[in-house]
Order: sequence, then structure tokens, then C-alpha cells
Amino acid sequence: MKKRRKASRNRRVTYMLLALAILMLLGSAVGSTRAALTYYSENYTAEITVSQIGVTLLENDKPVSRRDYNKDDWEEETNAGKDAVSGALLQEMIPEGEELVLNKTYKEELAVHNSGNIDEYVRVRIYKYWMDKNGKKETSLSPDLIHLNLIHTEKWIKGQTNSAERTELYYKGILPAGAKTELFADTIRIDGDLARSVEIHEDKETHVITMIYKYDGVEFHVDVEVDAVQTHNAQDAIKSAWGVDATELGIL
Repeated sequence: MKKRRKASRNRRVTYMLLALAILMLLGSAVGSTRAALTYYSENYTAEITVSQIGVTLLENDKPVSRRDYNKDDWEEETNAGKDAVSGALLQEMIPEGEELVLNKTYKEELAVHNSGNIDEYVRVRIYKYWMDKNGKKETSLSPDLIHLNLIHTEKWIKGQTNSAERTELYYKGILPAGAKTELFADTIRIDGDLARSVEIHEDKETHVITMIYKYDGVEFHVDVEVDAVQTHNAQDAIKSAWGVDATELGIL
């Protein structure tokens, strides 16, 4: 994603997005885990000066990445160090020396912290999909095999354009400066039905049967985007930034 910002003396960007990509190599074991962080700003401006708007993605109550607008510039920080362009995720998910176990539930508590000094409305977008060893999307494996358990549905309202691959969640009500949301997810699990995705080949001469599992060498991805909108003229700001009717969704 490209980073873009529109600003003038009396115009300040009030919409911010963080994108967190989780990649896990799957075969007979997890080969590695990492998280890539990208972000951009745009979409909504207002005829006021915003002193600071900010948002931080939390994993198991620890900051993964933070981006705050302060004094006409962005302050950025990740848990991988100040010079890193990506934050590290799921570092403690699987104990050292162990392998990923299908159908096993792993702790993955995700929430949002308002790290700015103004109140805001928050949205989260979650993407689930598979990639093959060549970096192409693997459409033969269902996103439904990736179970990110969503909780606190009374506070996190689902959007109206969700699919198996994408889920939009809107935090109900204002997130005050310095506060954090209830968790929107608490565990992650890869469905054991993944092992049923297999191709069977028989050699016509030797009659040797070979079973090839479709998940050999593939990656599962869970991308989480977090963005915030200021509370000033909230109805119009949310409509402009997110394209939804906040009253109709019930988030105001």
C-alpha cells in the first residue's frame, strides 16, 4: 500500500488505516511466522485542526504496531524495532520445537487501543485466505478453514458486505482517547478438515498410489486492518471514510 496524506493549514487527515498481514508456512510443520505492516492515510478531511489521532493494534495485550498523527506528522512504531517496516505477530503462538497442530486452539487476543489524544470511531477489517508456494492465492482451499474466533459481538457490529474471505467489524460507540476496545478475537485454529484436501494419484505401470495434500507448502493469511475516524461530524465523517450509514448500522 502506498502512504498518502492530504493536509493544509486548516485541513488535517482524520482517517487512518493499519494493515497487519499474518503469514504462516504450512506443511507437516510451521516453518516460520511473521507479520507485515503497511498503512496509508486519506479518505476524509474536515475543516478543523486535529491535534492528534492515533490507533494501535494489540495482540495479547501487547502493541504490535502503532501510528499516531502528531504535530503535522505521523509517529510510527512496531514491536520489531524503530527501523522495522513490519511488526512481528504470533511469535509466542507455538512453543519452540513444536509443530502446528490442526484443530488445536491457539491464543490470539486482538483489540484496538486509541493511542491518540482525541476520541474516535474504530473499524476493523479481517481478511482470510491461502497462498501457494509461488505467492499466488490458493482458491481451492476455503477461507473457512481458518478459524479466527470473534467475540464481544454486542460491541463489534458486523458490516453488511461480509464474505468468507472478508469480515468488517465496527466498534459500537466512541472509543475515548487512551482507552482500548473489548477484544474482537481471542483464539485462532486451523480446521482439521484441511487434511481432507488431498489428491490421489496412481501410477499406471507400478500401481503405486501417491497422496498429495493440498496444504503442503501453502500459507494461510489473516490480514487485519484497523482504521479510525474522528467524532466531529461523525455521521458524515463515517459515511465519507467508510461508505456506510452509522445510524443504520447502530454504531453511533
